[in-house]
Order: sequence, then C-alpha cells, then structure tokens
Amino acid sequence: MSNPIEEQRQIIDMLYRLILVVAPEKFSSAACRFEYDHGFTDGSSSVGSQLTFFNGDEKKYAVLKGDEAFDLVPKLHAEMKSHTGGDWDAFTLFINEDGTVTSKFEYPASSPRYP
Repeated sequence: MSNPIEEQRQIIDMLYRLILVVAPEKFSSAACRFEYDHGFTDGSSSVGSQLTFFNGDEKKYAVLKGDEAFDLVPKLHAEMKSHTGGDWDAFTLFINEDGTVTSKFEYPASSPRYP
C-alpha cells in the first residue's frame, strides 16, 4: 500500500523541479500560485498559474513550460481529497530564501477544510 503523504510530497517535488527549469540564474525566493477550477457542469476542469521569482526588491515573472504542471495539479488535488477530504481550489508553492519548499492551500468558504 502506498503512503498518501509521500505521493503528495512527490507531486509537489515534481512541481518544484518544473519551476526551477524556468528560474532566472539568480533569485532569492519564488512563489508559484496554482488555481484549480473543477466545478464546471460538464465535468471539465482548468488549471492556471502565476510564477514570480524574487531577488531582493526585484521581481521577475515566468511561465511554466509544457503541460506537465497542469496535469500534476489535478493529480495532487485528487490525492489530497482522497486522503483528507479537503477540497482546495488554489495553492501556492514557495521556494524560500533558505532553499526550503513550503505550500499553502486555499479552500473555498463553502467547503470545510476537513469533513
């Protein structure tokens, strides 16, 4: 049996690596906000992202390459929903100045974070 926390960590690690592909040569931190809209009546979904790199007071925006990130976000949502019941609609992946990676999930007001 697989460990759901480890699976979630691996997906976040893959997203982190995709961010590094488009990173400028020099940056101190980064934030990539992913929005996941899965409430369409026809069963479809969409993923959007906004990626910002910081170097002191300077900001640089970038676009993720390829479709892999947009496949990973729904997969992460499904993994987390099956594990905790949480139904987030956005999250931000942070690359902190000390090199650590953290994430913050956003839940709609109408959806309890944990059932």
